[in-house]
This record gives sequence, structure tokens and C-alpha cells, in this order.
Amino acid sequence: MRLSRGSVAVVKQELVERYRGRWVAVSRAGDVVADAEEVDILLRLVEREGPRPDLLVHRVPETDAPMFIGFG
Repeated sequence: MRLSRGSVAVVKQELVERYRGRWVAVSRAGDVVADAEEVDILLRLVEREGPRPDLLVHRVPETDAPMFIGFG
């Protein structure tokens, strides 16, 4: 499992609105496997089932959140 500092592009577009402001674990196919309000809770949920190197963890930004593109 990797913790991303990237964008919401990994999440299927139809799921973005549903998970705004939440931490999500996303499969390579773009499906949300788990979600939580806090990253530590999400990591515990995902790690319960063992290592998942196929998942990317990141926060889906709120609608009015600033977007940063490039190196930060």
C-alpha cells in the first residue's frame, strides 16, 4: 500500500463526489476498497486483511479545496 500526495485522478470519476473530504484506499482499477474520515482509521481497516501492495491511499479533496499541481 502506498500513501499518495497526488490527485483524485486515481479514483473513478463517478465516485469522487461520494468520497469528497474522506481518505480512500483505491485499487489499480480505480475502485474504492475502503474509506474513513481519518487516515489512521483507514490504514487499520486496510491492514487488517494483510499487506495490499496494489492499493493507493489518498484523501479526496473537498469541492472548495485548493488544487496544487507540480512539486510541493
